[in-house]
Amino acid sequence: MKKLVLILGLMAGCGASFAQTKADYDREVGRFKTFYNDGKADSIFNMYSAKIQGMIPSDKNKTMMEGLKSQLGELKSNIYVEQKDGMTYYKSTFSNAVLSLIVLLNAENKMENFRFMPYSDNKSGAQGEKTNMIFKSGNGDIKGTLRLPQKSGKVPVVLIIAGSGPTDRDCNSQGMVTNAYRMLADSLEKAGIATLRYDKRGVGESADALKKEEDLRFDDMINDACGFVKMLKNDSRFSKVYILGHSEGSAIGMIAAQKTQADGYISVAGIAERADKVVELQIAETSKELAAKATILFDSLAAGYDVKNIDDDLMSLLRPSIQPYMKSWLKYYPSKEIAKLKIPILILQGTTDIQVAKKQAEMLNRANPKSKLVLVDGMSHILKDGPADREKNIETYNKSELPLSGGLVSSLVKFLK
Repeated sequence: MKKLVLILGLMAGCGASFAQTKADYDREVGRFKTFYNDGKADSIFNMYSAKIQGMIPSDKNKTMMEGLKSQLGELKSNIYVEQKDGMTYYKSTFSNAVLSLIVLLNAENKMENFRFMPYSDNKSGAQGEKTNMIFKSGNGDIKGTLRLPQKSGKVPVVLIIAGSGPTDRDCNSQGMVTNAYRMLADSLEKAGIATLRYDKRGVGESADALKKEEDLRFDDMINDACGFVKMLKNDSRFSKVYILGHSEGSAIGMIAAQKTQADGYISVAGIAERADKVVELQIAETSKELAAKATILFDSLAAGYDVKNIDDDLMSLLRPSIQPYMKSWLKYYPSKEIAKLKIPILILQGTTDIQVAKKQAEMLNRANPKSKLVLVDGMSHILKDGPADREKNIETYNKSELPLSGGLVSSLVKFLK
């Protein structure tokens, strides 16, 4: 089956704590370096835990590793940096880039979490102030980064809610390094606008807020967003509080906006239909037969039933541990939720987005006549310019050096000011 780029992402590294030593990590990271440079993707696949293997099948892992090597080149070295919040960090130097390698090993020394992110030596490139912000969810801390411009007086602030799966506060995840949210925060700061972006529960520095994947619910994501909005509204440094939700975060944001009386709402690459209907369309681009099977299973989940006898090609989407989350997500219709908002609304949609079609933005726009729709010419799902060709578009998902689409930032600044 060909590679699918789905709006529904994958959760990984759900905050489990394992007593592995630095020596264990050094050994496994060393093995990864050898297998990566030798092109042994199957050996790397065998280093993953069963959970990761279920989410990233062998063929997808091979494609991902080949893509990384073509862009990054040979892995020269891995230098231990620190152990923080249950994760172990290395500075990975490739022929063409320097990245942070973040690893979590389970009790069997299998990789429970494994991802690359842009490397930072902790020297902020921000022009203004950058501070940490924490929302205590009751299940664990949700951690974020607040960026403040160098400007006297109160300023507007935007809460940025990440897209689906293990996408972190920078818009990076396994197999995807874009840095898009960090770049967005940089751009808005230069325009005199503050931002707060955070790692969702189970992701990055918020990993400890989710112990088991089967415990996650869509309403948890909404409540976390609400918690941050309330903190921002009680902060005297801010004149207005806006919510920006990207992809899956769009639905989270519009519901949080209802609950918290936010001053404005922004949907970026958000969907209008029930989530599974969009996923089914994406699957149908590769296999109509598989899409038909998915429709039956998703409808059962929407009705509140567990599903079994899942096709192998659908297991990463409908594995038993993710089904409770899916049930809680499928009860929401974004077009109905956005219709409830009585605040300023901006809907942004890229014309070369291969994950969310333009018609989704148009449906959201029709659902609330007071909203403003802006189509950003040439913008892909990762908020950067991308070609119409699907495969070439996918290649941009690991080119973090690409700038944000110009139309995105200008439209946001105009709306926020």
